[in-house]
Amino acid sequence: MNISINNLMSTKQSILKSNLNILLNHSVTKGEHCEGAWIDFFRSFLPSKYAVDKGFVFDSKGNVSEQIDIIIYDALYAPLVFGTESGEKFVTAESVYAVFESKPDINKENIEYANKKIDSVTSLYRSKRDVYVAGERKKAGELTHIIGGILAVNSSSSKSVKEYMDSNEHIDVGCAINKLSFLVKRDKDNKKINFTVSNNEEEILIAFFYIILDELYKLGTVIGMDIRNYADATLKGMKLEREEREIINND
Repeated sequence: MNISINNLMSTKQSILKSNLNILLNHSVTKGEHCEGAWIDFFRSFLPSKYAVDKGFVFDSKGNVSEQIDIIIYDALYAPLVFGTESGEKFVTAESVYAVFESKPDINKENIEYANKKIDSVTSLYRSKRDVYVAGERKKAGELTHIIGGILAVNSSSSKSVKEYMDSNEHIDVGCAINKLSFLVKRDKDNKKINFTVSNNEEEILIAFFYIILDELYKLGTVIGMDIRNYADATLKGMKLEREEREIINND
């Protein structure tokens, strides 16, 4: 049997694009509910190590982000995930891989709005802790970058979107299913150094599919969180012991 990967991916894109167009343009689901279509999209292909939900991100100092349309977070090691009756989740800052804002259009106003939402997550305090591998203690690694993105149906021109990225440093990726997908790469000073766009109508979602998988792969796994910070913030009658010479927290 001959199987064409291109044909399989094209079929997947056609199905996803049809579903997203229906859901995102329907009068009932448009607006505040359109994130559900994108959540289904991510859940359809991401490995089981990732969970995808809407909700809020919080840290051990009592800070909480603004409401986030789509949160991709660790599903294997991250504790303290709480839910509401409306389906929103409260996720620890240390467990987050990526956050997205869902809008009908990618334009200047919505990009600035999404950038502000993403900043409410990336500015949260994140702890880190030495980990144990096969019984051996390993020094805590660096905090992983939190991917920020905007998702939509339509978009301004790729030239305009590229220009908007200069002043919206928290947005790394984006996809407008009827227009384009893009990836922004920045240096350590958070200055834009490269803007890659795919605006081939037949490849927009496929390109975004590969972008997300590649960016998540490069992040690896979120580093060990220091649960004692959350205990110290909530327990009055007990303090968890700290290991000697352990390096705590943000560089």
